[in-house]
Amino acid sequence: MSSDLNILYAAQVARIMDDGRPRHGDHQGRLDLISGGGIAIRNGRIAAVDSTEVILRDFRDDVPTIDATGMTVLPGLVECHSHPIFAGNRHWEYVRRLQGATSRQIRAEGGGIWSTILATREADDLSLIQQARRGYAAILAGGVTTLEVKSGYGLTTPQELRLLRLLRESSATTEMDLVYTFLGAHIAPRDGPTPEDYARVVQDEMLPAVIAQGIAAFHDITCEEGDFPAPLARKLLEDSRRRGMPTRVHADASSPSHGWRVAVEGGAVAADHLTYTPDEDIRSVGATGTIAVLLPMAEQFYLDDRKANARLFIENDVPLAIATDYCSSFQASSLTLSIAQACSWFRLTPAEAIVAATLNPAYVLKKNQDRGSIDPGKRGDLTLFACSHPNELGVKVGAPLVRYVISMGRVIHHGAPAPVLLP
Repeated sequence: MSSDLNILYAAQVARIMDDGRPRHGDHQGRLDLISGGGIAIRNGRIAAVDSTEVILRDFRDDVPTIDATGMTVLPGLVECHSHPIFAGNRHWEYVRRLQGATSRQIRAEGGGIWSTILATREADDLSLIQQARRGYAAILAGGVTTLEVKSGYGLTTPQELRLLRLLRESSATTEMDLVYTFLGAHIAPRDGPTPEDYARVVQDEMLPAVIAQGIAAFHDITCEEGDFPAPLARKLLEDSRRRGMPTRVHADASSPSHGWRVAVEGGAVAADHLTYTPDEDIRSVGATGTIAVLLPMAEQFYLDDRKANARLFIENDVPLAIATDYCSSFQASSLTLSIAQACSWFRLTPAEAIVAATLNPAYVLKKNQDRGSIDPGKRGDLTLFACSHPNELGVKVGAPLVRYVISMGRVIHHGAPAPVLLP
């Protein structure tokens, strides 16, 4: 369902105009600001974006209006990396990490992704959908209008198909637009098959069944030593490409596994994490169409001993996106907070981080044709913030900044204003 809406008197409108490709290099941080801006949405689509005076002159029909005085308007935030459907609770793992435990020790104590897989397999459908619904509510409150959702906690053909089906059913519990990803090659199973044997199951059994199911828009593949090293990941990428299924890669998250190079050479739309991608790989691969999706909150949560080299990616004309990595081990739900943390963690400017949370992730999800920027003809998806300039998203950390989230011209979330303190 779509609607008509005028937004007037905004302190700043960040158009982030779509030039037909993801922002990269010197253009990563171009916001195309309009001071005192206004936007007209008709039938759920952007009809015009200009000064408030022009909008009032050209769109005089009687439609609902938001007075955005003092606010910043961005394209609706696009979250391009989440794992929202799972069972179990792993909060204790974070405590163990803070106490100095390694990932190997945590797995030996019954933790890690495999513990989520076992719990998810045992959970009933309703509880999994309810878990996803809780996550969606938190993610929406963080300003997101389009959300990518992954399977990956099943690791058998019936369970992966089940999770994709439940993700589709869970879409009825949120007004965000969902994009579905098959992540059968998440980790190598711990209950029998070798990584090589399991990769063949993914290739010969799972992927054809997922394609026949017709839900998933992407095939996500992990490239990590100990799970699916580069040769196995390459085979999975090649097979997916042959079948016409667009690919993404979980790359270099825990070690330098050549994942960035494998993703680019395999024609992946995006590679995510990239915490341990060597600088020499970034330089030698150079400019790419593959988008680097960085996860600042994940790196901080996992207490990694290094961080993805965001500045080097930008210097080599690689387009950047950022995401929360909402998942079973930590429920980082706010993409608005991720924008702020990308600034302090990666030394991105607020403008670079904002583009990484709007236009570039729209390209990651192949949704750039109708969202990610405030251009006439695109969906009326907007996020309004209680700040007078986009730079404030980098410094007002923890403040209740999200005021309105709008999808196709309809307000789907209204954040409470900051409390007024009386003298």
